[in-house]
Amino acid sequence: MLNERQAQVLRYIVDEYVRTAEPVSSKGLCDRYALDCSSATVRNDMAVLEAEGLVTQPHTSAGRVPTELGYRYYIANSIPSDRPRTVHINVTIKAIGRAPDFEERLKGLGEALADASGDAVMLATTKPWSATLGIPNLLRKPDFRTEESILKLAESLDQFDGALRTLLHKTDDDVQVILGEGNPFGSDLGSVVIRHRLPDGERGIMGIVGPMRMDYGRNIALLNQAKKMIEQPLLV
Repeated sequence: MLNERQAQVLRYIVDEYVRTAEPVSSKGLCDRYALDCSSATVRNDMAVLEAEGLVTQPHTSAGRVPTELGYRYYIANSIPSDRPRTVHINVTIKAIGRAPDFEERLKGLGEALADASGDAVMLATTKPWSATLGIPNLLRKPDFRTEESILKLAESLDQFDGALRTLLHKTDDDVQVILGEGNPFGSDLGSVVIRHRLPDGERGIMGIVGPMRMDYGRNIALLNQAKKMIEQPLLV
């Protein structure tokens, strides 16, 4: 079990790596967060986190990056589920409502979600209808710089629609974060999904998909906010 300072160091490593996409050094954490301890103490905490499998050191001289286990710890312990961060989706019910039909309104909301998250957005309903938005967002990310990573992403993209339809019938109505081998969108990716109710009683699902290095707290808040917008009578 991590002590309070080690948990704090892990939280800052995840926050910094999500922000910069660069390995995080002990000196960098001390400088940015004004930690009340020395850089040597933070290095010792990083060694403990590495021994626990929560972070890894990609190169001998580099800082640390979170592992899948590290992200899981962060999601379970550092994102308060009862107090989601307030985020703004740059679209209004009035603007979406100008679209000629409900599917186009969903698509307009999905485009706004893709802009707000910087990741890809998947939408599907039991109608059936589906849309994939924001793929260029993924291709611009530093996580997909190499030919190998781009090819793996391309293979994953082929699975997106089927994966979302599977989740549409299996998941519940609460927001879910799915990582690693259990992620139907791809084991190297991170995803956040939520089901919602359609005006006619049918169901739909939304998912934000990106690299495992995604801002989970923000994306959870975005999906919760989008679900509220979809289920408002004004959007019908």
